[in-house]
Amino acid sequence: MNKGKQLSSLVLAAALMSGLMCLPAGAVAGPSIGVSGASNPADETASQGALAETGGMVTLTRPSGSVITLTSAYLGGSVTFQNPYSGETVVLKTIVARPGCIGYVTTAAGEVYTDEDRLLFDSMTTDVGHMPCNYFSVDTEGVIDIQGMNDNDLLGNTYARFGPREEPDVEGVCLFMTNFYADDGRYWVTTQPALDLFTQLTGIPVVGGPAQGEQESAQEPPEQTQQVFSDVPPDAWYAEYVQTVYEKGLFSGTGDGVFSPDANMTYAQFLVVLSQFSGEEIPASGGAWYQGYVDWAGEKGLIPQEIQDGFDPDAPITRQDMAALFGTFLNAYGHGDETVNSGAASFSDAGDIADYTQEGVALCWRLGIMGGNADGTFAPQATATRAQVAVTMVQMADIMER
Repeated sequence: MNKGKQLSSLVLAAALMSGLMCLPAGAVAGPSIGVSGASNPADETASQGALAETGGMVTLTRPSGSVITLTSAYLGGSVTFQNPYSGETVVLKTIVARPGCIGYVTTAAGEVYTDEDRLLFDSMTTDVGHMPCNYFSVDTEGVIDIQGMNDNDLLGNTYARFGPREEPDVEGVCLFMTNFYADDGRYWVTTQPALDLFTQLTGIPVVGGPAQGEQESAQEPPEQTQQVFSDVPPDAWYAEYVQTVYEKGLFSGTGDGVFSPDANMTYAQFLVVLSQFSGEEIPASGGAWYQGYVDWAGEKGLIPQEIQDGFDPDAPITRQDMAALFGTFLNAYGHGDETVNSGAASFSDAGDIADYTQEGVALCWRLGIMGGNADGTFAPQATATRAQVAVTMVQMADIMER
């Protein structure tokens, strides 16, 4: 295995390399170039698809029709250096992943894959986030070395995966440059700390990226609601919320360009969305696609025993159980107490709200995550649609500063 391949078996945050900053000692050397061994496979320059930046995200549409989405990412200019093996000029266009950037893929058949599907990659028969990549490295002396051709996937916590190494390895390497070809050129995925470190070590500038003061605006969502999904018209009451959660990478569509706003949200789907706020690496599981998320929530003590008893991940989640899970999550991870609704909620059906969900319902009411219905009820046993959950997630994102 090439040493550039740093894959590990994690779920939504499998780290190819650490997201912590490498701090080399001493003066920074100039852009000297090292040379290493074997030639690369013949298909190294094969395009992986059409790349685009839109709505604060970067997408790669594969030849098969699947789409890899990197949320909270933008195009950050390019770097140019000499390939230490062939001597050719290498121009890498830069994809900068922001903190919280998640990679996921929607297949041509409408299936959404995240990092728990990593076990399928070994067969090399699935077209998800898996692709051949080339690896360069930079050491503490600013030497760029080629690591050869290997493979990688773009799923999971992209920000953690493509940052600099926490500590230099035995050869002094503290930055890997994972790059691939798209229709319009060669790209590498990185983070701003890694990009800054590259410039610091090599002296090679980044050309054509947004200015420092413009980087934040590079991911700002459009001011007016656009029709991202064919079944979410711009004038729908939930359109703005759907657009927001889509742009933040909290929700994807259900295939064929639709969002299915009226479809029920299941327990498993709710745990997946909720996990996005944790920023943690979710361990992989050999079970069902959702098992890693259920295990994560169980280990964190997020699922009340009453929900665990008879837990059905494919069942539509009830409003009171949503509130209970919101409550346990916010208490576990900390939250501000900026009150939206003062005083105690007075739902006309308060007596129907299960005891184990009371605290979560009260917290969601106070923070403005969930409210009552127009008739004064909370409707604890009612299910929640994807559109309704999108609304709650926008407020949750504000609370968690996502």
